[in-house]
Amino acid sequence: MFAVVKADQVTKILKGGEPYTDENGTQHPSNIFTHWSTSQLNAIGIYPLEEQYISIDPKTEKFTNSISYIINDTTVTKSKSKVDRDFNDVKTFEISSVNTAQNQILNSTDWYYIRKTDIGTAIPTDVQNYRDAVRTAGNNMTSGITNAADKAAFQELYPVWDDDGNLVSGILNVWPDPKDYNL
Repeated sequence: MFAVVKADQVTKILKGGEPYTDENGTQHPSNIFTHWSTSQLNAIGIYPLEEQYISIDPKTEKFTNSISYIINDTTVTKSKSKVDRDFNDVKTFEISSVNTAQNQILNSTDWYYIRKTDIGTAIPTDVQNYRDAVRTAGNNMTSGITNAADKAAFQELYPVWDDDGNLVSGILNVWPDPKDYNL
């Protein structure tokens, strides 16, 4: 991709595969983008366009519709802007996500309770222990989210795993493994 620059402003974005007519009316073939040097392209106001990568935390940040261009000596850098999401909305959404996940996880063992109600069969201890662990994990996540004072504190809740797959820190979306409860 290329940017057309006039008076220190990006006026047009070119894909680079089409002919180009400059401000003097001179039509250039499409192969100028592959055969001309950067300095030759710059001389007619065309600059290679580089996109700046901006990392974003999709839980707490979002891109805006704002795009900025930085005109360098021989290139143009395109950059998107990002802003923080409303922190109360982030917390509300995450608590809702935790509750939904917890309900889905518990749903897989609900039949034990239906069976107990219908025919009186006891609920296995492993099942009860697993369900208790799921509720405890969900409550811990909800408390952590609720108590997070700011974005940085919230991000500390994200799980971090070592190279062996062991949890180092964080609690979000870390649920008990049914295999640990013989399920």
